Amino acid sequence: MALTIKDVAELAKVSATTVSRVLNNRGSLSEKTIQKVYSAMETLNYYPNQIAANLSKKRTMLVGIIVPDASHPFYSMEIRYIEECLYHVGYKLMLCNAGESKEREKEYLFMLQCHKVDGIIIASHTLHLDDYSKISLPVVGLDRFLGSNIPTVSSDHEQGGRFAAEELIRCGCKKVAQIKGYSAVQTPSNERHVAFRKAMEAKNIVCLDFELPLNTFRFMEYLDFVHDVFANEPGIDGLFAVDNIACAACKIAPSMGIRIPEHLKVIGYDGTELSLMGQLSLSTIVQPIRKIAQTTVDILLSLMLNKESDGNLIFSDPHIRLPVTFIKRDTT
Repeated sequence: MALTIKDVAELAKVSATTVSRVLNNRGSLSEKTIQKVYSAMETLNYYPNQIAANLSKKRTMLVGIIVPDASHPFYSMEIRYIEECLYHVGYKLMLCNAGESKEREKEYLFMLQCHKVDGIIIASHTLHLDDYSKISLPVVGLDRFLGSNIPTVSSDHEQGGRFAAEELIRCGCKKVAQIKGYSAVQTPSNERHVAFRKAMEAKNIVCLDFELPLNTFRFMEYLDFVHDVFANEPGIDGLFAVDNIACAACKIAPSMGIRIPEHLKVIGYDGTELSLMGQLSLSTIVQPIRKIAQTTVDILLSLMLNKESDGNLIFSDPHIRLPVTFIKRDTT
């Protein structure tokens, strides 16, 4: 038979009302009474139905996040900081790894809404914009465009693209390549590649664009991709890509007789710990990952609070861009 708070109250020798007050942190109770109740719960192996309790308050204190690949250094760091920010204000995080699959993303969105989470952070984006506009919960896009009515938080990718281009131009590069993600995904990161190309074209520097296939997340896949780029386009003397692909370039280049930085200058993007793990420390554009996480959580909390008060929260600019920095190291 299922245990109830009456069983806890009997063992703790207090009233059921007192147990309820302990569980809901209401009223003035002595530390001795609180410890008696928790000791009784532990002895009975009793766990209160917190979801039911929170639903009665029209909150679950749960936030969902959907990412394309939780093992990617950028997303793993964002998840860590977002969880930390939410924990400090009493929320728990439910992680969903969509893998850039429409079916999985739809299933996770359905699941999160069934679990009555208070809000959703979406970093994956495989669905049509209409699918996101139908979500009845507060939503924030993490480095993803989800629609004109959904706020997005990202780094200033345009600034990052300019910084990378300026460094390779300063280094005297004449034939550069940039490796981009799957372009069908509407993401602010596309802005950095546009800015990079414009800066190169303004200086009449050859700029080659290479696009990763969808669902390319593994380091061995990056090694093969970069190898093919160098093999098919000899003479590339500058490369711009996210940290993990830039690190793959630094690993494969010596085996092809390409010395870094003598023959090839390499600039990463993200500024994750991965940029420091190779034999050569990677010159990279550093995204303010912790700040992005905090801003994303702050906006989501504002939306959730606003929903409770039935108000309309209006942003002067639904796309929040946070400045990046460039760190010069061994590869330029």
